[in-house]
Amino acid sequence: MKIFIPTVNQIIDLNKYLCIQGRNPHICLDRGRIESALHSAFYPGSYPFAAGGIVKVAVSLCFYIVKGHPFMDGNKRTGTLVAIIFLNENSWDLKYPIDKKNNLNALASVIEDCAVSKVSKENLMLWFENHKVRV
Repeated sequence: MKIFIPTVNQIIDLNKYLCIQGRNPHICLDRGRIESALHSAFYPGSYPFAAGGIVKVAVSLCFYIVKGHPFMDGNKRTGTLVAIIFLNENSWDLKYPIDKKNNLNALASVIEDCAVSKVSKENLMLWFENHKVRV
């Protein structure tokens, strides 16, 4: 099985796209923080990776992008979408509740809590594990 691994440039391009969609400025503050997020998620570089598999690598990517804050804007959106794309490209997805009446999204809530340090990386991994589905 060939593992899809995003590149720094793909992550930067994704943030640029998200910022354009939100009519926000796209500014990469520190490319090195993106490189660090990739290295942290994929170290030592072979399956099952130090993080322990596809879902946990997705969480690591998300967590280190959100917490590393490499962009002026869109860090949570970028980290979340990188994780979802990584999952999808490797035959996984997330299934979680969406309360349209109250405009609540469980994924957005857990990512927001992660950004403000209410949710640890380990708890984020548990959340992803509990909401993962094969595609």
